[in-house]
This record gives sequence, structure tokens and C-alpha cells, in this order.
Amino acid sequence: MDATVAGRSYPTTSFQVDAAHVERFATAVGQTVPGVPPTFLTAIEFDVLGPIVRDPELALDFSRVVHGDEEYVWHRPLVVGETLEVRSRIAAIRERGGNGFLTIEVSVSGAAGEPVATALATMIERSAG
Repeated sequence: MDATVAGRSYPTTSFQVDAAHVERFATAVGQTVPGVPPTFLTAIEFDVLGPIVRDPELALDFSRVVHGDEEYVWHRPLVVGETLEVRSRIAAIRERGGNGFLTIEVSVSGAAGEPVATALATMIERSAG
């Protein structure tokens, strides 16, 4: 993994909080109370991870990647039916013990540009040895 791409931002995308998608996700995680599960933010993250992990300049070997950490900062709950703006960037790349640590920040905003949530996901690229 190439640490020189730390700080790189990727194109902003839109994400629709679709009722059927939320219902399937809530069922999968066992949520029985009404509303969008807080962990639904993961679905938004998955929507933007592809371009990052496939970035040839990052040179991430995804076959050696394991999930390291996940952190959410909430400003307000998600609302079914709303369209969100999603920005992603490589927040940090570091190496420890021959393993690479990639932290991706995903910032989610509402229609008026107000902050909704921020997700930080850390992936670990295990050493080749």
C-alpha cells in the first residue's frame, strides 16, 4: 500500500435512504424498533469503498485485508426517503509490524449541506510474509 496517497479525496456521491433497503438491513441486524438502524451507515460506506480499494495508486492488496475498526460520529438520525451527499477520503495510512493500516473517512451530509454523520473505517492489509 502506498502511504503517499493519504489525504486523497474521492468524488462526492449521492445516497438514497430507501425504505426497502432499510427494512432488509433492519431485519438482518435484528432491529425491531421503527427507524433507520444506526449501523445502516455501513451500507453508505460500502457504496463508496469500491473506488478507494480499487485505486491503482493506493495499491491495496485486498486479498490480504481484514477489518480493523469502525467508528461513527452522529449529528442526527438518518431519515427514510432522504437523499444524502457522501464524501470519502483516505484519512490515514500507517504501517505497524509489517502490516498496513488504512483509515477511510466517510462524511455524510443532508440536502441542505448540514452534517449528518461521519464514519471512520480502518482496514488492515496483513503483511505478505
